[in-house]
Amino acid sequence: MTAADHQPGFQDEGVQEGSLAESLHGLVRLLRLMQRNQSTIAWCVAGCVALAMAYYVAAPRIYRSTAKLLLIEQDSDKVSGVADAGRADDVMATHRELVKSPVVLQNAIANLPPEHRVDLLTVKPSRWIEALNENLSATTVRRTKFIQVSYRSHQPESAVAVVNSVINSYLRFVEETHRSTAADVLDVLTVERDQLQEELLQKQRLLQACRERCGHLAIDQKDSVVDPLIGRAIHLNDSLMQAQQQRLDLQASLASVSAALARGEDMRNYLSVVEEAVGEQMMLASLGLSHQDLEMLSSQQKRLMETQDELRRLTPHYGPNHPRVVSLTEQAAALQQYLSNYHAASGSRYASINNQDLGPMIKRTLEQSVAQAIERERVLSSSFDEARIEAAKQSGELVELDMRSREVERLESLHDVLFEKIAAVDIHQVQAPIRASIVEEPLPEETPVSPRFASLFGSAILGGLALGAVIVFVRDQLDDRFTSPDEMSAQLELPVLSVVRTLNPLPGVGLDAVHMHVDGNSVEAEAFRTLRTSLTLRGDETERLVISSAEPSDGKTTVTSNLGVAFAQIGKRTLIIDADLRKPGMTSLMDLKGQAGVTDILLCEGGVAELAERCLVKTPLEKLDVIPAGPRRPDAAELLSGPNFTELLAWAEARYDQVLVDCPPVLAVSDAQIIGRLVDGVVVVVTPEKNHRRLVVRACDSFLHAGCHVHGVVANRISNKSEGGYGYGYGYGQQYGYGHTEEEELAPVAAPPTSPVDPDPRDWRRLGGDDADPARAA
Repeated sequence: MTAADHQPGFQDEGVQEGSLAESLHGLVRLLRLMQRNQSTIAWCVAGCVALAMAYYVAAPRIYRSTAKLLLIEQDSDKVSGVADAGRADDVMATHRELVKSPVVLQNAIANLPPEHRVDLLTVKPSRWIEALNENLSATTVRRTKFIQVSYRSHQPESAVAVVNSVINSYLRFVEETHRSTAADVLDVLTVERDQLQEELLQKQRLLQACRERCGHLAIDQKDSVVDPLIGRAIHLNDSLMQAQQQRLDLQASLASVSAALARGEDMRNYLSVVEEAVGEQMMLASLGLSHQDLEMLSSQQKRLMETQDELRRLTPHYGPNHPRVVSLTEQAAALQQYLSNYHAASGSRYASINNQDLGPMIKRTLEQSVAQAIERERVLSSSFDEARIEAAKQSGELVELDMRSREVERLESLHDVLFEKIAAVDIHQVQAPIRASIVEEPLPEETPVSPRFASLFGSAILGGLALGAVIVFVRDQLDDRFTSPDEMSAQLELPVLSVVRTLNPLPGVGLDAVHMHVDGNSVEAEAFRTLRTSLTLRGDETERLVISSAEPSDGKTTVTSNLGVAFAQIGKRTLIIDADLRKPGMTSLMDLKGQAGVTDILLCEGGVAELAERCLVKTPLEKLDVIPAGPRRPDAAELLSGPNFTELLAWAEARYDQVLVDCPPVLAVSDAQIIGRLVDGVVVVVTPEKNHRRLVVRACDSFLHAGCHVHGVVANRISNKSEGGYGYGYGYGQQYGYGHTEEEELAPVAAPPTSPVDPDPRDWRRLGGDDADPARAA
């Protein structure tokens, strides 16, 4: 067991790589087939394009309209997961099919206007749903909540109308399907609420009219605010009482001052009484003072304090002679002097007031205040009487207003109760689990969706290519033969070294049966000169060659013998080794049966060179020798794998210029692969009329996979008229007249006969003339 047997992973990988390589090889082969059959491909493409053009001209125009729906799940409290994702896909798929369901389409057709039923005119009513479904499509966008609804119609407006009708029918069906008892209760409560709102609105209008009529202001009762008219009367009453109290106080003060003045008391003690009665401003004015004087005095005192604070802050840091300290000291002294002078002046004014003058002044002031208080009391009393009369008149309207207000409050309370009941209904029981909304309205399209010029002709071209490829492939599969050297070379990826026509058997044995030796100037012999030249002019080594074929009876022995004679005729020492130990054709051709040969050399235990000398057979041709196969052996592959055959090749390479090894068919046994690894290259003999293409390809691939270098192939047994219509023919000898004498050269040349089949520049006849020989072409 090998290491590869313990690693199945590597084996599988190798199998996959092999399959990929085979697929690529098949694709390349198909492309080459299409290239060689360009006319067939062109006719197929032209036919498909013509059909597409006819269809484009005659086909009716189809228009499409598309709308988009958004589906939202109402139960959004669940935590989404993998299962929810799968459920969402199921929901989308269900609603996608629901859009095209018969119940939805039936309602859509019923609501569709007659002028938009253009697609149903030629259809029986029983098949309307089916006809509508054929032109309707509903698709979901992956990983989204959208459903696209499209309809194809002969008229763009009809397409829009059908899409709208289908969507509306779908929305109604979803709404009706998911309704519950809670929804019915909600509908009843909603109707009652609407009726109550209408009644409440009427009562509020009556209340507003009553308020406007009586001039009542809408004031919230919770704020304990009375009616403005009543409040005005109350306010006037309070003001009247205050005015009466002020009048009494002033009259009492006047009586006190009059008594003090009669007793001759100091009237300065009654200045406070005057201040309370007439106010501070009037008292200051009577003393020759004002509020401006007091404000000025306060500001100067504030400046004095700020100056003293700054002076105390700077004194520890600066000397008494510092300019800033001196300035602050002077400023503080000036302010102090101003305040002292002001107080002195005020004291002198207060002291200068004469008691005799002050008493009458105070009395006059109080008398004026009493008179003003009496007048104010009279005015307030008159206003209060008027307000009280107006409030009394409005009492009846206020009662009506209060009744209407209470009625409005009752209706508002009932409305609140209904609103609470509606709010108490479970919203999840009322709402459908799926809510659909239109996010894209259907619109008419001016450009038809069918037929489209670009897509139609692109499809026609692709269809023509595909049809041509199928025809070429089927024809290639049915005709499993090589039709031309170009095809053989292209499919095998190998050069065609020579084309050998059918050789008629010659009487005799040995070299007498070899055409190259018997008649070297014949047309048939020229093919082997071409083969010799092709091998000689190749850049790689060709001194040791294996001649093999795909199947038995392909003519490999004939090619080997004639090629050996061709090499010997140009003076090369040539050795032919018959390595076909199972069916030695070369040994039979040279009439060497029963003689020692390759088998004996492979079985010996030493002295390969000496034994090879004894097995060597000289031919009548001076430079050509042959080693026969020897006795037949069933274990030929094992013998050829041994070291003796390698020594035999080394011995032959040392003594000969050209070594040709005649091997059995490669597909029958592995002998040719074993020997091919030891020599410079392999030449494969192919009979196009006999060999299947797959077998030849497999034979060449077997050599390549074994590590053998394949120089090319030889097309053997090519006739003028081959079966199956291949057209292998050439008039080579008829034009050049091989084998003529010098006297014949002086005679006039007859016109060549006309070939019944015109030569194809790509068939086998092309290689029958001088152009087939690279040396002659050069």
